[in-house]
Amino acid sequence: MPVPSTSRDFVGYGEHPPEFRWPGDARVAVSLVINVEDGAERSIARGGPADDLGAHWIKHPAHPTVRNLTLESAFEYGSRAGIWRVLRILRRHDARATAFCCATALEQNPQIAAALVRDGHEIADHGYNWDTHAGLAPEEERALITASRDSIARSTGVPPTSWYSRDGLNPGTRDILAAAGFMYESNSFNDDLPHSGTGMDKAGKDGTGLPVLPYAGDTNDSGLFRQFPTATAFARHLCGTLDMMLTDSRHGPSVMNVGLHPRLIGRPAYAAALDAFLSHAGKNQAWIATRSQIIQAWLLKTSPRP
Repeated sequence: MPVPSTSRDFVGYGEHPPEFRWPGDARVAVSLVINVEDGAERSIARGGPADDLGAHWIKHPAHPTVRNLTLESAFEYGSRAGIWRVLRILRRHDARATAFCCATALEQNPQIAAALVRDGHEIADHGYNWDTHAGLAPEEERALITASRDSIARSTGVPPTSWYSRDGLNPGTRDILAAAGFMYESNSFNDDLPHSGTGMDKAGKDGTGLPVLPYAGDTNDSGLFRQFPTATAFARHLCGTLDMMLTDSRHGPSVMNVGLHPRLIGRPAYAAALDAFLSHAGKNQAWIATRSQIIQAWLLKTSPRP
């Protein structure tokens, strides 16, 4: 029986990805992503319908109408203390990251916005609040994306380069992002390299070719909830991932993503994992770069010459 055609691409680069090296003759580009969400989570205190009951290790009862002050304080740790520890570690290693910023988080803590720009980190859009977008009508999603883009630009003084959703894309999202002036997007988990993205409207017609830099969930400090009980375990996982990419017999370069949340990796017990990984990456000549730098390098190496 023939397989029905879909708009999905199951082939990608296949067995023969493009062969080039990143700047500095590096085989692996490391993308550090700081998720600036603390203070933007769903919260009764901010007029939301409930407290956000995910994204932390603290056990608490679900209650739809009563504030959970303990949970609120756990998120506050990220903006009060965790982010500053992360930024200190990055400065020590002279490493630049991409900050996935929720607009509300920056509005409530202008010091974070200023520090990210001061230290040369890329500013990307992670939504107005730390909200879900799945199932939104195009007009509603466009309004939210535009509002968060403009607020982040006001807070930082620079336009965000990209947009990343908490829960992924709708069929027309990439077209909205292209029209809003974003450089690329990261709402994908399907490759170790950037690739051209295709917007898909309800009629199934091809839309924009906005570049996509896939993200990753396994090399993410959210694993500290479950599979990584200690900083040592998480650091070993990150270093092992980099070692495989460096020695893999697959031709061509790769991108390694590292997802960081200040309320998690910023804890003293866990921050050592980031420090150890950056030391390991430096010794192995990985190119630690912002996501926009990676996209620019990929376009330079893979775009047809006139």
